[in-house]
Amino acid sequence: MRLKIKAVSEKPLFIPLNYQYPLHSIIYKLIWQSSRKYAEFLHEEGFHADLNSPKRFKLFTFSQLKVMPYCFTGAGFDRVRTIEFVYSTAAEKSFEHLVYGLFAQQELCLRFGRNTCRFVVQRVESLPEPQFTDSMKFICLSPITVSTKREKADGSGLEVHFLDYLNPTEKDHFCENLFLNLTRKYQTLLQTPYRGATAFEFQFDPEYLIKRQGKISKLIRFKNDIKIKAFEAPFTVSADPQLLKVGYQCGFGEKNSDGFGCVEVIKIDAEGR
Repeated sequence: MRLKIKAVSEKPLFIPLNYQYPLHSIIYKLIWQSSRKYAEFLHEEGFHADLNSPKRFKLFTFSQLKVMPYCFTGAGFDRVRTIEFVYSTAAEKSFEHLVYGLFAQQELCLRFGRNTCRFVVQRVESLPEPQFTDSMKFICLSPITVSTKREKADGSGLEVHFLDYLNPTEKDHFCENLFLNLTRKYQTLLQTPYRGATAFEFQFDPEYLIKRQGKISKLIRFKNDIKIKAFEAPFTVSADPQLLKVGYQCGFGEKNSDGFGCVEVIKIDAEGR
């Protein structure tokens, strides 16, 4: 299921650019406060990454904020009165009322150091799910990140390396890990190995890359000391429709429950544009 949340403030507020961790913190707090049952849905047995792995997915994602109105200052968004964001999850039908209740009539307090931006939820709207086919176009509502492990330069062990789609030596690895991530989420949800035979193909829109002169990467500061490299651009992906449904519901790529990989379907007209 997918919800659009709209919240308003009594007075104009300033929201800095690095708001992702505060928004993430609000969502986690609401989940744990509102429903232990739904929290267990995210974390307990049956939601391992694969049948023989202790790693777990939380099976939800959320978009970046849409702020209205605003005056961009370079450091953030000033004079904001309204925020909107999308929350998406693969929660079963029986959990829908619990997910809806996470946000309805809630106060959202975004904390930035000593400053707190208070918003009251005005509307929670349930969004219809699209029909999934074997080739679809999406836009990013939050950027996509994919990583791997590699040896540290000093040889002291392994480190996380965020793969660069625009680097020819890493592009294939980026797409491979994106595919493997989707299959693990599929196995997590269905508790059965993925046996699809449809070839997986992924590419960010070449025309958009040209238009943006290749500037589609973002370095996002998460908490104080974590920097995450991610990409934000329209993309086309061909795959098993079941995998595309998983990506739409839970997010493409990694760190979805931190606010990465939330996407929306690009609507195509009758002429295929």
